[in-house]
Amino acid sequence: MLAEVRVSLFSVLLAICLNFPLPLEYSSLISSLPWDVSNFPYSLPYPILLKPVELGVFFLLDQSHRLVAFTGYCLGFVFLVGLQNSLTPFGLYLTVLAFFHFSEYIATGLSNPQNLSFDSFLVNHSIQYGLAMLISWLEYFLQLWFYPDVKLGLPMVSYAGLVICLLGEVTRKMAMLQAGRNFNHLVQSSKADEHQLVTDGVYSLCRHPSYLGWFLWSLGSQILLVNPLCLIIYGVVSYAFFKERIYVEEYTLIAFFGDQYREYQKKVGSGIPGIEGFHGPVMWGEKQE
Repeated sequence: MLAEVRVSLFSVLLAICLNFPLPLEYSSLISSLPWDVSNFPYSLPYPILLKPVELGVFFLLDQSHRLVAFTGYCLGFVFLVGLQNSLTPFGLYLTVLAFFHFSEYIATGLSNPQNLSFDSFLVNHSIQYGLAMLISWLEYFLQLWFYPDVKLGLPMVSYAGLVICLLGEVTRKMAMLQAGRNFNHLVQSSKADEHQLVTDGVYSLCRHPSYLGWFLWSLGSQILLVNPLCLIIYGVVSYAFFKERIYVEEYTLIAFFGDQYREYQKKVGSGIPGIEGFHGPVMWGEKQE
């Protein structure tokens, strides 16, 4: 196991163990805020005052591990906050969100260690990803403010979303682990010597199980939050994103594997209904059967 994987795992467990005794329910967190600013920061609870010292320990680590450790600690803390508020949709969401990003890093480290980096957490995926997340939070809290009975009164809807998120999570991580060094978060423009076409296991059920998993997770997160508007927006945007991504990726896969991949396309669907991928020629004048 890579040192980076061990550091991230230790940091997550450290965050959970150190913060587990703290009252992290929403009501406790709100009551601990320094409403009396005249005595700030001394009005903060003692464990909170020690957080800067606690986080400062990460600066004693080697520079190559510092950011990984800090990110792992933050994800562990978010996971714990979500766990202690798991009777609410947003608490469940925080748990699922933190686990998704942490498991991305771990799965990459176990399956494709030479490509492991801070980017493997996907917390810095893109500006659009961050904005989509913020918009979903905004919808959740606005609807919670105006329609609390609706937002908190549909637990079965949230549990259904949780199941979809877990299904997507398992599907994506199975795909990453089975593909091994053939998996990469970025579409590759050149074929590595060890690059092989994986068509068995979960890849015998669909050509892009990792994209299917992320698509399910994306939709499930909004069902979990009972966000009807963002469910539609996420569905449309995610579908368009994966349609384009699969098209581009299959162009390169046909260029890499030729007829072997074309035969695979004929036998196995993409995984996301309505997305067929690339079926055209990769070279000028290439004939299609």
